[in-house]
Amino acid sequence: MRDRSSSEENNYVKQSSSVKQLQVQKNKQSNYTFEDGQYFFELTSLKKLSVSKFKGNVMISIREYFNKDGQSLPTKKGITLQLDNWEKVKQYIAEIDECVNKLKK
Repeated sequence: MRDRSSSEENNYVKQSSSVKQLQVQKNKQSNYTFEDGQYFFELTSLKKLSVSKFKGNVMISIREYFNKDGQSLPTKKGITLQLDNWEKVKQYIAEIDECVNKLKK
């Protein structure tokens, strides 16, 4: 993912709501939404995985959310991984699935 220039950000902000709606619909077909510079994957109605950038670093967060005044807001309950930790988790996925299947029996 590349950084957007300020003119690109201004163009993004100026998009009409119908164009934004189309973008969200398109992304929902891909299981994610894009909002405020972050990608969100809904795990449950109150748990989300997000991919964002902070101080130039890509971060992956799995966090609980709560609803306030119609907005979904993050809680302190969750974990944020830097990209190197995320890559390590991905390396373990097959073994984690194996362990889960053993414990399900």
